[in-house]
Amino acid sequence: MLAAKFCNYRGKPRWRVSVFIKGRRKQRYFKTLAQANQWIQELTSTGCVASFWAALSSQEQLDLVGAYRIAQQRSICLLEAALNYSALSQQNALTLAEAASRYIRVRSEQNLRPLTLRQIRWKLKLLAEAFGELPCHELTTAMLEGWFASRDWKRSTIEGVIAKLGPFFNWCKRESYCILNPLKYIIIPKEDETKPSIFSPDQVACLMAAATSRDPGMIPYLALGLFAGVRPLEIERLTWDDVLDEYIEITAAKAKTRQRRLVSLSDNLKEWLSLGGDLPLMNKRKRLARLLKLAQLKWQPDVMRHSFASYHLAFHQSADKTAFELGHRDSKMLFAHYRELVTKEAAQSYWDIRP
Repeated sequence: MLAAKFCNYRGKPRWRVSVFIKGRRKQRYFKTLAQANQWIQELTSTGCVASFWAALSSQEQLDLVGAYRIAQQRSICLLEAALNYSALSQQNALTLAEAASRYIRVRSEQNLRPLTLRQIRWKLKLLAEAFGELPCHELTTAMLEGWFASRDWKRSTIEGVIAKLGPFFNWCKRESYCILNPLKYIIIPKEDETKPSIFSPDQVACLMAAATSRDPGMIPYLALGLFAGVRPLEIERLTWDDVLDEYIEITAAKAKTRQRRLVSLSDNLKEWLSLGGDLPLMNKRKRLARLLKLAQLKWQPDVMRHSFASYHLAFHQSADKTAFELGHRDSKMLFAHYRELVTKEAAQSYWDIRP
């Protein structure tokens, strides 16, 4: 590989270097012989452009091309950008544990619910246990994917962790602790689709009968979850002032999404709520465990909300209506998880459950 001298169309001397990569000829032009020889030296010292490129993963190749384009847009050399990044990293180097501590202090001063803040603390604690001593800018997407795989988490758990850690890394990026959010290109392993856990009409009847006979104060909690689809944490924030004649008002302060919504009262739900009970509810966990044992039922996460959605959709045959009652933005989730899960006859039996 040698530099060949020639004159361009203006008669000025230039130097051309030709190289074959994967059987195809590539040429590059230089103003001086020194520049041409320097490029040849770089090629020979690293082996070959082709071998270097082939050694990169697909994601690394995309990252390199993307970095080059960004550098071009800002009229800077990619090498210069890397050197500036190195200097910035040394200047603002902060370990993940230190960044997490600062982030929690910032979030503690914001208007967050105690539960939300606890969830952020817990997920950042897990992250710090794995990568706490690592500088923020050195954490990569591949490292996080390996961490998720080692935890043997379900897809839903990984998505929940990402939902809380994503804002943290965006904050780190804004504070110049890192350049990129390593979660941006994360690949979550796919899982086989599973149907949501729901109660049968007979199981719901047994559970409501157990509450009526042993703990009437639990009736509003169970009825609002089973026959209105209100989330458990939202129910715990409700009072009887939120239960009106034809609907339940879930204010923005009490809603999970921080958006106010109105939930309709079905006829059987009105009858159950007319019996009174505890709103807000105290000591829910122990009281619910006793009723489940009495009814011989096993509790699953979101089983009341899943049951409501399934039977409401089967009875009304309107995904938009069911999605509206649940407070969903659209009906995509319903079609993905609840469509044809129960029969029309089972839905009729469900809504006929009364005191």
